[in-house]
Amino acid sequence: MKYPRGDQMKRLLGLIQHLNRKRLSLQGKPFFEAFRFLIIYLIIGIVWIMWSDHWLAAIVDDYSAFIKMQTYKGWFYVITSGLLFFIILKSRLTLLKVLSDRLIHQATYDPLTQLPNRNKLSQMIDQMISYKNPEDNFALICMDFDDFSNVNELLGYHIGDQLIASIADRIKPLISEDDIMGRDSDGFLFLMDMKIYPDNQLINFLEEIKKCVNQSWNIENQILFMTCTMGVARYPINGDNFADLYKAANAAIHQLKEKGKNDYHFFTPSFHLQRLERVTMMNELRKSIDNRDLNLVFQPIYQMIENKIIGFEALIRWKSPTFGQVSPSIFIEYSENTGLIHLIDEFVFESVIKLSKEWSQNELKDIIISLNLSAKGLANAQLMSKVQSLVHQYQIDTSHIQIEVTETALIANFDVAIENLRFLGDLGFSIALDDFGSGYSSLTYLRTLPIDILKIDRTFTKNIGQDDKQDMILEAIINLADELDLKLVIEGIENVEQRDFLLKNKCLYGQGYFFGYPMELKNVYTLVINDFKEANSKNKSDML
Repeated sequence: MKYPRGDQMKRLLGLIQHLNRKRLSLQGKPFFEAFRFLIIYLIIGIVWIMWSDHWLAAIVDDYSAFIKMQTYKGWFYVITSGLLFFIILKSRLTLLKVLSDRLIHQATYDPLTQLPNRNKLSQMIDQMISYKNPEDNFALICMDFDDFSNVNELLGYHIGDQLIASIADRIKPLISEDDIMGRDSDGFLFLMDMKIYPDNQLINFLEEIKKCVNQSWNIENQILFMTCTMGVARYPINGDNFADLYKAANAAIHQLKEKGKNDYHFFTPSFHLQRLERVTMMNELRKSIDNRDLNLVFQPIYQMIENKIIGFEALIRWKSPTFGQVSPSIFIEYSENTGLIHLIDEFVFESVIKLSKEWSQNELKDIIISLNLSAKGLANAQLMSKVQSLVHQYQIDTSHIQIEVTETALIANFDVAIENLRFLGDLGFSIALDDFGSGYSSLTYLRTLPIDILKIDRTFTKNIGQDDKQDMILEAIINLADELDLKLVIEGIENVEQRDFLLKNKCLYGQGYFFGYPMELKNVYTLVINDFKEANSKNKSDML
């Protein structure tokens, strides 16, 4: 069932106010309508007097009789016209009252269940609170049907309406005379007196509601099973007006739905603050993306035998105006849940492609840039088209850009992921499977994946020399990569012992804090130039 919202509700309430004003004005307050009727009857009266006097004068010769007839005529006019005037006004007043009451009822009651709607409950609660009785203590319960949109979309809104009406009829007997049940969108509202329902009794009531809803419902030969999630806010602890209580009860629903459904939850302010922080963070992130205020830092990748820089991994960073430097693990997860990850993927691709073009024209022309592509980005056809357009726009050598994807990203939508990886490979990008060993790690599909590079997760690196079995696994992966002709990069190298073990096992490329921390772009130039100078100096020494 759809309710009037926005402009429709404003027009409806405006019409009700107009009708009420009109009704009150006709009950004694001066208003144009009443004056209009009075003027009409005055004109009729003047016409009556003028024409009736001529008529009487024509047929009555006796003056005294003429005066009597005039008197009788006047009383006759006053009585008949006044009675007629009263009848007309009374009928119009009755009509306006009926129409006004009908519109008020439609605006404050749900036509499907005949329960008060949210606007009516808001008025009732705020009126109760305005009395400021210190003993008042009540709970507002918001009940939301889980996945109710599936019923409307798959079976039709008429089935959904019948289901809501049936559930309402079954719940109504549970409501005492001192409590109120109302309708709210795809659910119900309950106003419970906490003097009658202390916490333990309130929990019993919530269990009864849940039990009532969690039954089979036969609607037009369709057997439906419903569940509901309820949020509870208490006055005055969680708010001192309906708007705050309603917001708190709905926040409690969201708190619960992040963990599960088909249960009830009492509002907790701390979690609400977390949600508020998250919303604020997402708004700021969107603004930062639009303003290109995100930042890339670069961690060096080394050819370990010659201790030579061959490339950098571009890592996204963001400093929030409110929260300061935010961990990528936090804002990337939020962006994936809100759809902003597509914009971040575009930002990273465009930034790296521009930078690769710039590097191709200076001393960094042989340096590779590696970037991370999200699971949703890998399945996004629009992003693939955007990348192709950027490649053509900047005319870059794509062999100097490496795209990293995780095993999780592949598994999320395997067929589409493989298709898009082949598309990126056809554009000339190198494809790396990142964090290998941290997820599913099926060795059998490595042969079929369109990848060029295998990046071993840091979990294998941190225990080098401490766990013989894990060392054997790492050696086997290195040999497997060699057999599959995959370039191998080991992540998370933090000390010389780890590097030496990897070199001993013929692993050439490494990345980690031992070689360098993620750095700003300006420091990349300095590091690469110094690396080139050291390499040239060493070559000269070797020649001597």
